[in-house]
Amino acid sequence: MRKILYSLIAAFSFVAIASNAQNKEASISIDSRKQFQHVTGFGGFSPSPTWSYWLGNTEMDKLFGKDENQLGLNILRTYIGNSKSSWSAGVANVKRAKMYGAFVFGSPWSPPASWKSNNSDSNGGELLTSRYKDWAVFLNDYAEYMKQQGTSIDAVSIQNEPDWNATYQSCIWTGEKLANFLKNYGNLIKCKIIAPEAIHFTRSMHEPILNDPAACDELDILGGHFYGWDGSSYPLAAQKGKEVWMTEFLINERQEKDKKDINWKDDGFLFAKSINDAMLANMSAWVHYSLKRYYGCLGDGNYGTVNNEITKRGYILSHYAKYVSGTTRISHALTDNSGKLSSSAYLSQTGDSVVVMVINSGSYTYNTTLTLPFFTKGGSQIVTTETANMVKTDITCAEETYEPTVEIQPYSVNTFIYKKSSERTDLVTEVEGSSVFTDGFDIAGASCIPPGWCSYSEEGLRSAGNYSLGPRIMSFSPEGKMAYAFYFRSGNNGTGYVSYGSEQNYRLQLSPGKYTLSFSIAGWKATPSVTAIIQKVRGKVTEEVFTPTAIVSSNGSSARITETNDEKVSFEITEQTNYILKWELQKTNGGFNEALLGNVKLVKHDEETGIDTPINLAEPSDAAIFDLSGRRVAYPSAPGIYIRGGKKIVVK
Repeated sequence: MRKILYSLIAAFSFVAIASNAQNKEASISIDSRKQFQHVTGFGGFSPSPTWSYWLGNTEMDKLFGKDENQLGLNILRTYIGNSKSSWSAGVANVKRAKMYGAFVFGSPWSPPASWKSNNSDSNGGELLTSRYKDWAVFLNDYAEYMKQQGTSIDAVSIQNEPDWNATYQSCIWTGEKLANFLKNYGNLIKCKIIAPEAIHFTRSMHEPILNDPAACDELDILGGHFYGWDGSSYPLAAQKGKEVWMTEFLINERQEKDKKDINWKDDGFLFAKSINDAMLANMSAWVHYSLKRYYGCLGDGNYGTVNNEITKRGYILSHYAKYVSGTTRISHALTDNSGKLSSSAYLSQTGDSVVVMVINSGSYTYNTTLTLPFFTKGGSQIVTTETANMVKTDITCAEETYEPTVEIQPYSVNTFIYKKSSERTDLVTEVEGSSVFTDGFDIAGASCIPPGWCSYSEEGLRSAGNYSLGPRIMSFSPEGKMAYAFYFRSGNNGTGYVSYGSEQNYRLQLSPGKYTLSFSIAGWKATPSVTAIIQKVRGKVTEEVFTPTAIVSSNGSSARITETNDEKVSFEITEQTNYILKWELQKTNGGFNEALLGNVKLVKHDEETGIDTPINLAEPSDAAIFDLSGRRVAYPSAPGIYIRGGKKIVVK
């Protein structure tokens, strides 16, 4: 399969400039108390020998071996041919991957032609409903066949890219049809099931499965591809206890379109960013397309690569495969005003060390202070540059510290590993049961209006669940001031607004007392005035006008919001009832105004005790879940204590 990717997630633009003698400063603060997804691993696709880039044992050893000059991958995706006579071709690769302990799953491109509506295994068509049972048995037979060959398959996918009518082998499904298939015949498949493997994590493909209890019970892993991915996370999957895996991506636009060789500065960092972005979006696995190709982990001799030699992309993926697999992602805050650094942080399985990934796509050296959740005496750094491949050096601190300073080279991919020497006693343990009113924009994901919120503009009134090209959640680079923000604008008739608390199922009930509402705003291509209003369902409590000086002028999810206006409104409630939070924009003579809203929190002040009490975010059936730091989480997958509806949940 050959794909030319015209990605909707924008690439970096690199300009070669002379290095400044003055190093830049950056910092990364890490908090292991705030935990996110378990990271299962990283790998790629091994196609049939009918492709010219088939893998032999030597190549598999380079890819899955754990030694120096081997990449340490731990996930293999295989091709399930629609003729059982083709299955023997994949046995050798499956056995070799299993020898290294890899997780192996198979993906089919098309059922047999006679089982489809167009009687063809190419150009789409649908699986006949009368053949649903046969297809389930067929997929299970693939797993059974591998057992008979002395090896095993851990999971099978139902269909590769069921929402893409390709000219090569393909088959079209809807989310509802996949749900019906899983509900009625998923039990016939005796290994784990991955679905839907949509071409860009299309919500309409996986939400019908997740929202159908019987279908959801048969699903083990939510898989999807990154072609045109909008940067969203998928909390509904986590709420249902399903890991989210990125199961295919390739970046070959420059080569196929512009006929240019693979370039470290142009191609390497876009590749690294795609992996890091997936981790920041709570994905548990990242699986490349073909393991051997000029755009893969082993070169094929095209576009500047050497046949069967490890590529720079291979070494980048190895940084994650060797050091992030098996960890749990934890909270980190990157401060980098240049916007050239990307990072993520992870806690080891034993909890006694942290792994910090830092990608520098710029020409400057950065002196970077890491604030660790414990004291350390040292660790190690692994770095890949244009001239070096995963060079490992030991780091020894002059004295025990929790704030080591490291140097980030220009145009480099770095892994830092620090081992705990002693506990920090200055960290404050959060009070059990605290729950914060947060905006939930990260939970909703891009494009959708999240539960409890609504907006009004020239499009009219739009409420929770509405997907829109007008007012909606926008996603930005996750390490900026706002990773998710509500874009809203004024209406044709004057006022436009975004608000929380007016919907029947999402009331915001406040008791008498003093409160502070905090939020961040930025103008969209201009600096309009935003009026923040706290009101009863009937009757206004207070309002204040803010004019943001920060402007976001870049379209698309590649933008990083580095500046916002961080505002607070203090007010007093005298009556216990339902209240509405509202932010308004007025139309001007030059047209409507636009703004971004994010980082919304509401806190009540107790004057007698001096304690600030965060406010619960209203949800039907007390569905919101919080960790002990007060952060709303999609699903309590990591061990720890969580709060839901005022009750404690213990995850061991």
